[in-house]
Amino acid sequence: MTRILKITGAIFAAALLLLAVAAVGLKLYFTPARLKALTLEYASKNIHREVAFDSASLNLSGLAITKLKVSEYPDFKKGEFFSADSFSVRPSFGALLHRRVKINSVSASGLNMRVAEVKKDTYNFSDLITPGRDTKQVVLADKKPVQAPLAISSLNIKNSRFTYANAAGDMTITLRDISLSASAISPEGLFPIETALTMDVVSPYFTGSVPARLKGRVALGNWDPAKGRAEIDSASLSLGGARAQLKGSLSGLMEPDAKLSLSVKPFSTADLRTVFKSLPPKVLLPQIDADADFKLTFKDITLRSVKFAAGPVKGSLAGRAAWEPAVTYDITAEIKAQTPEVDSTVLARKLKQLPIPHGFKLPLTEISASARLQPGVAFIRSFALNCDGLAVTGRASVNYSGELKAAGTAHADIKNLSRLAEAAPGLAGPYALNGAAEADLDFSYGPALSLKGKAALNGIGASFADRKLSGLSGSIDFSKDAVSSQKLEGKLDGEDLKAAFKARDLLTHPKAEFTLKLAKLTVKDAPAAQPAHGGETARKAVGEPFYLDVSGKAEIGAIEHPNFRCGPASAKLDLTNISDDLKALDGTASFTAGPGKFSDLYAMAEKHKAAKVALYPLLVLQKTSKLAKTLRLPDFNNIDFQVIEGDYTFTKGLMKLNKSALASAVADVSSSGSINLPAEKLDMKINATLKAASGVRMSAPVGMFVKGTFAEPSVKPDMRSITEQPAVQKAVDKLVPGASKLLKNLFKK
Repeated sequence: MTRILKITGAIFAAALLLLAVAAVGLKLYFTPARLKALTLEYASKNIHREVAFDSASLNLSGLAITKLKVSEYPDFKKGEFFSADSFSVRPSFGALLHRRVKINSVSASGLNMRVAEVKKDTYNFSDLITPGRDTKQVVLADKKPVQAPLAISSLNIKNSRFTYANAAGDMTITLRDISLSASAISPEGLFPIETALTMDVVSPYFTGSVPARLKGRVALGNWDPAKGRAEIDSASLSLGGARAQLKGSLSGLMEPDAKLSLSVKPFSTADLRTVFKSLPPKVLLPQIDADADFKLTFKDITLRSVKFAAGPVKGSLAGRAAWEPAVTYDITAEIKAQTPEVDSTVLARKLKQLPIPHGFKLPLTEISASARLQPGVAFIRSFALNCDGLAVTGRASVNYSGELKAAGTAHADIKNLSRLAEAAPGLAGPYALNGAAEADLDFSYGPALSLKGKAALNGIGASFADRKLSGLSGSIDFSKDAVSSQKLEGKLDGEDLKAAFKARDLLTHPKAEFTLKLAKLTVKDAPAAQPAHGGETARKAVGEPFYLDVSGKAEIGAIEHPNFRCGPASAKLDLTNISDDLKALDGTASFTAGPGKFSDLYAMAEKHKAAKVALYPLLVLQKTSKLAKTLRLPDFNNIDFQVIEGDYTFTKGLMKLNKSALASAVADVSSSGSINLPAEKLDMKINATLKAASGVRMSAPVGMFVKGTFAEPSVKPDMRSITEQPAVQKAVDKLVPGASKLLKNLFKK
């Protein structure tokens, strides 16, 4: 705007030049040749530039010049500054007799002016508006020079052009196809003016064409532009296919106080792609209306009030922006918006180029923000989001002067989780979420993201894997890759639940600690997993495996499953590198459970991997007891027990049985040895002491060695344990006295 105002001064300077030339002609009424010679001589002496034209005529109708050309300073070797195909002035000679200057008409066609910035505040027309050294003006004290009144009845300019180029050479502004008409022009008072032109801009920031039209009234302030004013009745301009309407008023034409109203008709981003190539196509934008009250100077602009509305968005701006000596700004912005209910699937179909996810039902949402914008930084003093079920408030600061940095706080109030979940029916629908929660969050970015916050749960409920969580309350602390809670209480499938946990490194290698108390656990079989596609299997095989570390303890009042039920159970875990293939599993685990009953444990184990690992020795017992027929062991596939105990150590997937014991009315069983979990290879010894309920009573255990794999185990009786049975020894001694001692010594060797 600064340059445009300076350019306006250049246009006035050119007009004064032409009027001066015309004045010379009026004083020297000679032949065309004489008129041309005197005009060229006058121009050379007073404007110090070369002037050329094809013809000049002066008669009772007025002055007419064709093919006028004015050089850059000092001659045409430096280029052409101004030209006109034709120029004519028709004065009122009668008005001159009354010491008034009245011009009936001024018309010009094919005007062409080139303004260039030579250096800061210096242009190729600066010499025309700088008073000469010999210029003298006698002015009486406290009196202004008397000027003859001037009036122009009609001004008409058509098919003209104005070009501006900056000193850096990277910006050019061209006003072309200029047509301008005005009437009843006088130093005071408003006179009508109408113009049309096209502005072409080439710059590092913007390149494009802006056609414009304007109709209004102008007052020249008695030839003082600072006191002039303008009333814009209507103005229109367009950029690509986007069109805007403008009206308002300006007070002071050099540094105007402006009150303007702007309206931009609804348009699509496709309408702007001829100017901004990177815009996505076919994004429909609503009508934009704005009212602006501002003060514009050569160095800055002060926004007293700018109010705008664009569809559901409303806002205001206030503050100041300056560009000399450097670009600075301090702007306060207020924004409010209301987004309607929308289906993201429908939105994605309309905006195919944008990555909009499908299947979301976005509710009616109100958004507001207040911000202060300064060079390189934005202070978002407050922001708020409200929809059915959720309210979010907060503040933030964003530093974009170099590497992007941001920091802020937010508070979220989930008033109704079930209503909020309706926004994502496909994602959240199956979980039947309900309850309420609040959360406070501190965040920062620069360059890494940092999050820290606390959430309070109030009666959270959910359904998952045929389970129902209800009434969950407590507090949770969280960060970007960690979460913890000292106390959570609720119900799982209607049974009392108490828990505490810590988890960290969630984005890399999660490590979790927990304590859990549950009145009763009903173990339910999850639906069978769908087989993975070949491509997915290949990717999983090549990719880095997922590892998890878990430590903690659990107390469960009772466990129920169609194949396993028991009374109180407790467990302690300290495991690292848990993965799907168990190849890197390290740590310890122990448990105790009972009394209870189990049958066909493999039906349970094949659907619950954790249960399979915990009950591995019993699973092996069930299989091998059938294979060792000579030992006449009972059916361990269906048995009541008093207690089951396990204590295991894991090293790279190898499970060592420190303790594995089963106490029941039928038999007491203990297992030792190891199991290679990834390969399911067995290296175990199982000792069973049969009780009266089995039909056989043993005072010493009978053993068997188990090798092979879980799918195909091989069983070998422990002959020594057999010979040590009292019943066996008595039978042998009856046949051969002293034979039992001989057998005992034999197996010792």
